[in-house]
Amino acid sequence: MNFTNINLDLQAVAKRTYENIYYESTFMNFLDDSWMQVARSTGTPIIEVIKQIAPTINQRSNVEITTALTPTLTTYDSVKVDLTELQLDYSFSISPLMIGTSIEGTLEGQMRLKDSAIANKIDTYGYGKLNTAITGKSDGTEAYTDGQVVAWAPSTQQDYINLLNSYKMILFNRNITNGYMLGLEAVQYGKLVAALTSILKYETRAGVEGVDRGQVANAYGVDIFPINTAVLGSGVLGYFANKIACVGDMFFSAMAQYNGNYNGLPGYFVLEGNILFGAEVVRPEAILKLAPAEVSV
Repeated sequence: MNFTNINLDLQAVAKRTYENIYYESTFMNFLDDSWMQVARSTGTPIIEVIKQIAPTINQRSNVEITTALTPTLTTYDSVKVDLTELQLDYSFSISPLMIGTSIEGTLEGQMRLKDSAIANKIDTYGYGKLNTAITGKSDGTEAYTDGQVVAWAPSTQQDYINLLNSYKMILFNRNITNGYMLGLEAVQYGKLVAALTSILKYETRAGVEGVDRGQVANAYGVDIFPINTAVLGSGVLGYFANKIACVGDMFFSAMAQYNGNYNGLPGYFVLEGNILFGAEVVRPEAILKLAPAEVSV
């Protein structure tokens, strides 16, 4: 059986798949999306992030300039992100033996399942890199001392508010003044939403709009989202961060379809594709790793 009547727009498939993965992957929330695109089909997939180093400023001791100014030299640092670190296979085949089921519907359902599975892989990979990048000293014993790992152990409703505000101020003191994001493992996320809802729901419009929708952005200036517990490392409850902390890119290196003429699978409709994804932590000071208690990590 040859499904010659099925003609997929592979460009549209790639775009839709990319958008679905972007939406379903919670790690994507921590990435600067200006570095993400569906692009390039040949060559070594590497992006280089150029970071400008903060300059010093001249300070006058009086009104008049009596000595020559010494302009600071603008300096840069760079981080190269290898996008071949995570290679994902998007291929699947559809059997012709489907009584009463449309091929188009089966294809769409299979693509959605693939999107979900790939998003989970990206999360597992991404949170693993965050966990590695934020450890304090090499053995992790001074992570709390260095201020990279903080405790998430609220016991009262007020504790939740105090923790959100304290984490914001830690990043604020590191010259990160907005765009705060909190990703919590699913159970902790549910407890946070329940606690804030009970406090704010009927008091302010910000509470109604922000908390009822599962976000506290309007009320506290923090976007929150749940993280699949299974993708977090042991002893990690989540991350408090800003998008400037990470960069990443994701694209399809190839996408093809075979209408019943795929080698070794005659009579099947085969959709074949490869996704490459890379990510890098470029501003570790903009991420706080949340642990259940102050112990070595």
